[in-house]
Amino acid sequence: MKERETRLISIENRFSPITEQYRNIRTSIQFASSAGNPLKLVLVTSTEQEEGKTTLASNLAVVMAETNKKVLLIDGDLRRATAGKFFSLVSSQNKGLSTLLSNARSSPEEAIQSTQVKSLDFLPAGPIPPNPSELLNSSRLDEIFMQLEEQYDFIIVDSPPLLVVTDAQIFSSKVDGVILVVRENRTKRNNLMKCKTLLERSQARLIGFVYNGAKSMSAGNYKYYKY
Repeated sequence: MKERETRLISIENRFSPITEQYRNIRTSIQFASSAGNPLKLVLVTSTEQEEGKTTLASNLAVVMAETNKKVLLIDGDLRRATAGKFFSLVSSQNKGLSTLLSNARSSPEEAIQSTQVKSLDFLPAGPIPPNPSELLNSSRLDEIFMQLEEQYDFIIVDSPPLLVVTDAQIFSSKVDGVILVVRENRTKRNNLMKCKTLLERSQARLIGFVYNGAKSMSAGNYKYYKY
């Protein structure tokens, strides 16, 4: 699957091998979480575009909601929002993450949308701001995350790729853990090493990566590896 395809296999076919792979990733995240190192706020990113991160983030949010947890998917790409298309929602509507960051008096409830999936909500990116990195690199984002963590059991942030803009690196310093999506025959080894360095500089917790698009895998297109 390419990222521009907006299919949610976890909804269309709940019993497919690929959907089961998403559940395996969910289980791995749950095992990696502990009382001392909880994983409640997780960032999904990649090295470059079209490696499958938004597809993963959206389907992972669906299967996470299956466990009766209250889940929120955040479109953190303030430059090229796409996550809303998976749920037939508009990511660049009048209210979203960008407007929450710009207005300290705004409340997340004003921008959050319900999805067709029980227990799963969506926070769109909002209108494209002139200064995405500056907005994200502020105490206001910390405030928003604190408010959301009081309302949700699990939060997934879909961000831009790490090597494209600095936004993902900023996000990585504010979340509990990072999942890095790599794609067979596309992701370059040296780019992975660059991403590792960037995450280390941000003191981010890289909890694992998802190897995407391997044709040799009979069980599906995804596999989770603990870092």
